[in-house]
Amino acid sequence: MFRGLTGSVSLLLVLVACTTSTGDTTSTAVTTSPVVTASTEGTTATPATTTPIQTSIGSGRLVVLDGSGDVVVMDPDGSNRVAITDNAGDIAIYSQPIWSPDGAFLAWGQATADGFAVGIQGVEEILPTTVDTSNLPFYMYWSPNSQHIGVLRNGAVGLDFVMVDVPDASTSVVAGGSPFYFSWSPGSEHVVTHVGADRFETVGPDGAREQLGPTAPGYLVPQWTSAGIFHVVDDGLVVEVVGGERRQLVELGEFTWFVVNRQGTHVALQSTGGDPGISVGLTEVAAIPGDVVVVLEVATGESEVLTQRPALGFFWSPDGESLLMMTPTDEGIQKSVWGLRGDTTDYGVFRPSISLIREIVPFFPQYAQSVSFWAPDSMAFAYSADDGIWVQGIGGGAPNKVSDGSWVAWSVER
Repeated sequence: MFRGLTGSVSLLLVLVACTTSTGDTTSTAVTTSPVVTASTEGTTATPATTTPIQTSIGSGRLVVLDGSGDVVVMDPDGSNRVAITDNAGDIAIYSQPIWSPDGAFLAWGQATADGFAVGIQGVEEILPTTVDTSNLPFYMYWSPNSQHIGVLRNGAVGLDFVMVDVPDASTSVVAGGSPFYFSWSPGSEHVVTHVGADRFETVGPDGAREQLGPTAPGYLVPQWTSAGIFHVVDDGLVVEVVGGERRQLVELGEFTWFVVNRQGTHVALQSTGGDPGISVGLTEVAAIPGDVVVVLEVATGESEVLTQRPALGFFWSPDGESLLMMTPTDEGIQKSVWGLRGDTTDYGVFRPSISLIREIVPFFPQYAQSVSFWAPDSMAFAYSADDGIWVQGIGGGAPNKVSDGSWVAWSVER
């Protein structure tokens, strides 16, 4: 994509890497079932398992990369496990498995002795489809209608943006550049892209492209919601409708990380560098200090400061009413959840997995759109620590270790 963090947030990565875990270390036994083996052809698969991925979508399911690096799905308590692969290691590498928005499919990246591919499997199917790619897919993002997957891979010059047509099991390169960030439209007709410093355009699954107005280099990824596209112009965060009104929400510092809830009603952001604060443009309020997490209500411009230091990442719940924050401390990463009622609950400190720190944290506004750590009912969240996969219920109680592993994503029903 992707460009690393700058300034104080980069230093926080070093701090976290040196911390120790204080979380619960109780583990759950790991069992496996027959395995699906990746195929080298674009639309074929090798028979292996007789068990569907899941029998019920309604309760929500986790997908993890387990301690061996294989793709495994399970219930949120670690039970009802089904192994999708069992050959990770020297002959196969699997990466970043994610659920489709309707909870009906899984997708993951893979590198085997036969080459690179995107693996796709339906929850009621016993065989995967592999869609070959010319290089390793390192980021994937499903369209809201679960018909396409936007994929990033290294290309001959910069990055290739590849569109996977899921029903046809086909791919096409539709754009490229570096760094490359994108967000799907709510109706799945287009993505909006932020490429390089200020290239700003829409791209359709068929490759049709349209230049939009100006954007700025001081942020990572635009976010397209039913309220419009959120991005940065000059020194301000704006929301605009394609071909229509643009409204400035806040004035920003030198660089800003922001995540909008799915409903487009609230924005969580933190801004670093430049002026010492962020001034709200919709209402007359005092300047907000930089290097803190702020939540802004889009309709009114009212804001609230949530932390007194920068966060390594923040992620909205599916109902748009709670924000999971990961904030560095001397002991590790503090997990806390803020709610729209203004209350914040701390859920302890953990030492993060390597994949969380290296893959997600530097680009969390992009991953916040494609990967959910939250349960579909917004009543629990999952996270990957250096000692495995944990699930924390909202409202208190100790977290539960559900698996060994380094990556976790929760199915999200829309």
